[in-house]
Amino acid sequence: MTALAPAVDEAVAAIRDQYACHQVHVLPDGSGGATIIVDDISIGTAYRPQATWLGFHVNAAYPASDVYPHYCGLLERSDGQAHGPGITATTWQGRPALQLSRRSNGWNSVLDNAVLKAEKVIRWLKSL
Repeated sequence: MTALAPAVDEAVAAIRDQYACHQVHVLPDGSGGATIIVDDISIGTAYRPQATWLGFHVNAAYPASDVYPHYCGLLERSDGQAHGPGITATTWQGRPALQLSRRSNGWNSVLDNAVLKAEKVIRWLKSL
C-alpha cells in the first residue's frame, strides 16, 4: 500500500488536531490520498438529528486541489422542507449519505486547507 503523500499526512494531522474531541477515521486510498470521516459533528437545530458524521477525500494532489465534495449522514430538515440546492442523497463509502456540494472556486493552495474547508461546509450546513 502506498503511504500518504506528505501534504495529505499533514492534512490528516491538522484534522485530528481540529477535531480532537471527535473520532477521526482515516482510510488511505492507496494512491497517497485518504478518505477521512469525522464522527459526531454538531450541525445545530435546523436538522434532525442534530449531529452527524462528516466525510471527504483528500487526494494525492492536495494542496493543489480542492477538497470536494463533502458527505454527511442522512438528515431531515426540522421545518419539514426539502433540502435545497447543493444537497443530494447518495451512497458514499457504502453508507447512505448526503453529498454536500460546496466547491471552492479559486482554491488557493497557500490559504485554503482541508480543515478550513470542512469548517466552511459545517458552517454552511448550520446556516441553512
